[in-house]
Amino acid sequence: MNTIRKIIIPSVLALLIALSLVSCGDTSAPSVDTVDDLVFTPIETDGAPGTASDAAGQTEEPPAAFESAVTSPVTDEDQVQPQDTEANEDTAPEATDGIPAYVPAVPTGDGNAPLALMYHLVLDQPFSSLESLFVRPSELRGHIEALLEKGYTFIFADDYDYYSGKTVIMSFDDGYLDNYTEVFPIIKEYNVKITIFMISNYINGADYLSADMIKEMSSSGLVSFQSHTASHPDLTTLSADSLRYEFKTSNEAIESLTGRPVRALCYPTGANNAFVQSVASEYYDFAYTTVSTTSTAGYGALELPRLRVNRGFSKDYFLSIIP
Repeated sequence: MNTIRKIIIPSVLALLIALSLVSCGDTSAPSVDTVDDLVFTPIETDGAPGTASDAAGQTEEPPAAFESAVTSPVTDEDQVQPQDTEANEDTAPEATDGIPAYVPAVPTGDGNAPLALMYHLVLDQPFSSLESLFVRPSELRGHIEALLEKGYTFIFADDYDYYSGKTVIMSFDDGYLDNYTEVFPIIKEYNVKITIFMISNYINGADYLSADMIKEMSSSGLVSFQSHTASHPDLTTLSADSLRYEFKTSNEAIESLTGRPVRALCYPTGANNAFVQSVASEYYDFAYTTVSTTSTAGYGALELPRLRVNRGFSKDYFLSIIP
């Protein structure tokens, strides 16, 4: 009997301890019935169109031309990439998916080619070392007055054509917040039209235009929103599928807010080539560069130049350089 006790009692104790451990494990682990109650809350984002949640919480660099002066609301994780995102092996015209090298049609007409102007920000106090990009509000007023005095009619970038009189396209790149707080009141005062080339992934981002602002500005009839791509990449480094993604995503985001077709593109940093133009021709009638000149006459429809307007351009100086 003592021998049986020596065998049974330790075995029973071991069994009880094991059952106790299993029971503890069951109370701490979720069951099949409770696993759906686990909620993973992502880091809040600014809700830019065409983006996924910002799981890493890290910010991507804004357009390279601004030396990271503005914090971008999008991240590397936010950029939903197409299937074909390989490096530049297939971006040259001779090594594409059948897209020929593109020669832009040169607009012709009996009238005058428009003058196109390139602005970025309009603020008294620059927040970047690139101060030349920050035109003062008083200077913008002077430019508008100079253009009106010289008889210019303001048109949108997507209305490019040769006209009997003088026409001007006043464009603003990227879609910064000051385009609403500073520029919009000024153009309403003078009743003139402008074009904003919007980076669609930056909509609703800090220091950029919100969706509601875009709707209000577009509905005024004085502002046309056109494409500056989805994420402001160097287009010359992208494949055909990546280019189509940038153009299509941008167009859809902007058109969903304005209800108007996007027909014009502004190349980020002006970078383009025959291959980029060829793919762009599938989506746009006109595309604008950063080549600075006072006339668009003789340029292809997808390589239109724009006169760069810098901080410090007084009304008198502006009058002296525009035709």
